[in-house]
Amino acid sequence: MKRYEVTIEETVDETFSFEVPDNVDIYEYVRENYYNGKIVLEPGECQFRQMEIHDLSDNSWIDWQEF
Repeated sequence: MKRYEVTIEETVDETFSFEVPDNVDIYEYVRENYYNGKIVLEPGECQFRQMEIHDLSDNSWIDWQEF
């Protein structure tokens, strides 16, 4: 029997609308609100997924593959 570690990466998207004052940098506004938990993506439509596999028995790797 072989032992593996598998890493799965998914890209989920969601569109948000904001009104901010002219003197506010929208990138910083969104970044700050995202990291403060005020902007949260709901589980939704997955746009992309891939996996990487690490074979622990011989320390080999199977590169990222889309699935």
